Amino acid sequence: MILLFFPVVLICVWNQKKMKGICIYVDGGKGHYVPAKAVAEELKKIGVEVEVEEFFDYLDIQWMGRLNKSYWRTMLRFPNLEQHLSKHNDSDSNGMELAIRFANKHCWRMLTANLDEFKPDFIFATHPYASTILSEMLSKLEIDIPVFYYATDVFNAPVASVCDKLRKFFISTEEGAERVMAMGQNPESIEIVPFPLQQSIADSPVLSKEEARKKIELDENLFTLQLNLGGEGIGSLALLHSLLKKDLPMQIVIIGGMNKSMTEKLDSIISRSKAQNTKVYIRGFITDVNDYLAASDIVAGRAGINTILEAMYMHRPFLITELVYTVIPSADYVEKYKIGWNCANEKEKAVDIVCDYVQNPEKLIKLDASFNALPIEFSASKVASIIIDNLKK
Repeated sequence: MILLFFPVVLICVWNQKKMKGICIYVDGGKGHYVPAKAVAEELKKIGVEVEVEEFFDYLDIQWMGRLNKSYWRTMLRFPNLEQHLSKHNDSDSNGMELAIRFANKHCWRMLTANLDEFKPDFIFATHPYASTILSEMLSKLEIDIPVFYYATDVFNAPVASVCDKLRKFFISTEEGAERVMAMGQNPESIEIVPFPLQQSIADSPVLSKEEARKKIELDENLFTLQLNLGGEGIGSLALLHSLLKKDLPMQIVIIGGMNKSMTEKLDSIISRSKAQNTKVYIRGFITDVNDYLAASDIVAGRAGINTILEAMYMHRPFLITELVYTVIPSADYVEKYKIGWNCANEKEKAVDIVCDYVQNPEKLIKLDASFNALPIEFSASKVASIIIDNLKK
């Protein structure tokens, strides 16, 4: 009788205890922050107390975070150099080993102080710095807090993310799961989960192109290209220059985080242009992402994973103009399922594609059907549930 009663007592205690979790990211554009925030929002909805933390802030090594961000912003300006250096770094595990040794020596007091204060039941990380380093630190300190890692590159993951201390290695595609397994991640830890779509898109009604264009004050009847300069606002403007010379009957909406210098540069390009038929709108950083996607016929720009996945969710083809190393497999995926084009370093090809679809917009209907065949799911709430179910087991 006692044996039968004991599991019931455990379940009751579990249900009465309010769970706590930390969702931790690295500040380097929205790619790592958005999934962490999306999952945190869904965890809160099901009663979990959640803190969202930036990794370098959490360990009180902000100076290192500033160096990391500065290096990454520099690399974004030189994508060809970035690919070469990142490929080299990704094949060398010494960097992560040094980082782990540094953290174990200099950051353990801050980590234990933070854990003692909040007392989390789990950690959900969206960057290998956080997932690998924290997993190793917790193991060395003999602290039993499970770490879940979500691979934000979706179609791939850096070698630094491979860690035998992780409770689960989450990734959203079969192709990505096969790659990380080949890199050495324990197959039993790998789990394919939905892409944690941000709440502002998942919970918003999908408008027609005309409704969305009217809402965000665009021409309702013009072919619309969204040119995304990325969260750092460092994307290439080569496509804009070429399309203004073509002067097609279309509108180009430029979005992304941009400073005063970039805005002035764009204003200068537009004012010097002799285009009569092509309209250009500079919108910068936006929060109503879903409306801008709904208004677009094609999305173009650097292959940021969040931007590509959000475009997939809204059935908008993506024209890749720039690639960084970790998301090269995203270009393969886009072309494999015929939902976009890889035109990195091929400006003429990109211009020809846009011209073709402006003149033959009916081709978009055929493209739309390809999105229905995508073997990928979108749901931050399911990711949150998977974490909790795993902990209960």
